[in-house]
Amino acid sequence: MNAERFHELLEAYIDGTLDDGASNELLTALRKDADLKAQFLEELRLLNCLKALPLLSEGDRRAEDTLQCILPGGISRDMSLAVLTALRPPSGRRRYPAVLAAAAAIALGLFVTWTTLPADEPLATIAHQVDARWAGEKLFAGGEKVRNGHLRLESGMARIDFTKGVRLTLEGPADLEILGPGETRLHKGKLTANVPTDGIGFKVHTERARVVDLGTTFGVFVGLNGATDVAVFEGKVAVTSLASQEEKVIDEGDEVSLDANSPNLIPRKIRTHSFRGWPVLFGIVNTGGRIRFGYPQPNLNPADVTDSENIVIFPERFATKLRTDYAVSVTEPGDYGPEAILGQKAVMQPEKRRVNTYLLQYHPPQTKAAGQEGPKRFVGEVSFDRPIVAIIADGEQLAASDQALGKKRFSYPPERSAP
Repeated sequence: MNAERFHELLEAYIDGTLDDGASNELLTALRKDADLKAQFLEELRLLNCLKALPLLSEGDRRAEDTLQCILPGGISRDMSLAVLTALRPPSGRRRYPAVLAAAAAIALGLFVTWTTLPADEPLATIAHQVDARWAGEKLFAGGEKVRNGHLRLESGMARIDFTKGVRLTLEGPADLEILGPGETRLHKGKLTANVPTDGIGFKVHTERARVVDLGTTFGVFVGLNGATDVAVFEGKVAVTSLASQEEKVIDEGDEVSLDANSPNLIPRKIRTHSFRGWPVLFGIVNTGGRIRFGYPQPNLNPADVTDSENIVIFPERFATKLRTDYAVSVTEPGDYGPEAILGQKAVMQPEKRRVNTYLLQYHPPQTKAAGQEGPKRFVGEVSFDRPIVAIIADGEQLAASDQALGKKRFSYPPERSAP
């Protein structure tokens, strides 16, 4: 079974849409291939851990402790019998959705630890800087490795990449202290963080709160007297008030605050645009002219974003592994006009690499005059923090690549002609 088909069946299993034929296909493949079964169980285990976390009650182990269910390390209980049984539908009734719930409890027996590194080992990298001015004598350069200690940024922005794919953008003025490979303390200033599955459990401490990532993208701001705001743009985080020990799992689209006047977590309206480090966090170094960045919002979909004056760029997937060949328009560097891109066909091969994907969209509001104005010209620029390996400019190619390279939660406009 090839990787593409495997992930199709995995997603259908998770969604509860696996029909009898596909169920038998997956069951046969898992029985024949031990490595494939191990991969299937690992994907399922991580999903169930994440599903279990927000269901914890006040009397349960705290969310931070339950994060110890994430990584396997070969010490988890064997879930294979439950999974294989679920794939055999008794009397035509498929039971695999129920196994997802049952497996969550099994998954809580797993362990996760951030590897302890020697004191002189680098813990992170200054991946990129935008007009960054550092305080003190130490001036960090792009690509420089950093260890335990303070990073004091007077102005500008710096993206800091940790192990396990964790990315963090710091906005000056700010003081960030690196405590370990999966732990930081924000003394003042603002950061945005993106944490993939491998980095779940990443911590940000402040004077008044502890923030534990549950697989998400979030922002933290520390102002006067240690007042702390935590905003969640995707996924969930667990936030604990150090004064009251109140703990809440904060969902996507929510924000909480802690100030000097109250030890309690105070809900507030999320303010996406107040975190200016978003583009840098997602590898977009600069935009100019008639190209703008689509700031994340709760339930944001490209289909819902209309703009008659600009091309809007949406981050989609990051460090996604190419599993097969993809039909694209352009793979070679150069200067291209519309005629040289539209209608062109090329092949992007996996070559054992991972890529970031972005959607550049022109989607004007639907009006009576729409389509009667003729071609529209846009002059703008966008710079990324790494080379462009391919461009897709064909609607059919885009649709064909959505499942593998698009963002799963996105709803796209029905007709698209730009990557």
